[in-house]
Amino acid sequence: MKQALGGVVTLLALCACGSSSAAPVASTAATGTGTGVAATPVMKVAGVIAANATWSGNVFVTADATINSGVTVTVLPGTAIVITASRSLAVYVKGALDIQGTKAAKVTVAPSAASGHWNRFVIPTGGRLTAHYLVESGGGFNLVGGKVTLIDSAMSRASGDLLEGSGTVDVEYSSIGLESGVADSTHCDMHFNPGHNTLKVTHTNISTAVYGMMFYGGTGADFTYDNWFSNSINVEVLPAYVVGGNFSHGWFSRAVPSGPGIVAAGLSSTRLPVGQAGPRP
Repeated sequence: MKQALGGVVTLLALCACGSSSAAPVASTAATGTGTGVAATPVMKVAGVIAANATWSGNVFVTADATINSGVTVTVLPGTAIVITASRSLAVYVKGALDIQGTKAAKVTVAPSAASGHWNRFVIPTGGRLTAHYLVESGGGFNLVGGKVTLIDSAMSRASGDLLEGSGTVDVEYSSIGLESGVADSTHCDMHFNPGHNTLKVTHTNISTAVYGMMFYGGTGADFTYDNWFSNSINVEVLPAYVVGGNFSHGWFSRAVPSGPGIVAAGLSSTRLPVGQAGPRP
């Protein structure tokens, strides 16, 4: 199925979940979204993505979508992805989702209603989500053994926990949460479960949630050069869980984490500035 999209011809092989026939998922019809992010999506996505695909322009995810194992979806700079505002709607990344935003042309992901939510990206074992200059709101990321890489990105307004589960995490120069005084619906910016976790979250702002992080799984974790602020609790570490992490050289607006396996040396007395923490301008 070929669809003209802003002068670019995109090949998108899709089939409906539970069906062996191709689903009519691309359209040039205008679709109101209520977000102002993409008022007229011209590509509709749903069901199983069974072949490599490229997304660009305005993309509207209308129902659960699954990127099959071995399949790569590439998202070009400046793409606006609008997801139907449903707390049950998820995008399953069993293959690879490569979001190629740039400083000048960020990729946005937002629900179809300004105050709404969607579920999240779900990344199982073998799945990989990589994003540069992504601005995501209303959903989040659920690791089920997969890998997520977020660089120079900003995430907020989850309906529950934003970055959660067990797997491999690499977050650098990003923001999970909003600025102080701005309302955010997120319960935990990060919630890592017991299991085999490889965790790196550095040079990042972690803010405006009930919990900045529930640290229940992972040893040798790198949480250096981060700003932790406007959370009711910055980091919860419980004796029931064996964890280890380095929180050195960051800034905490309130209690600093402590306990066996926790290192927090050389902390800053003031918030690390832009360029040292948060998306780079």
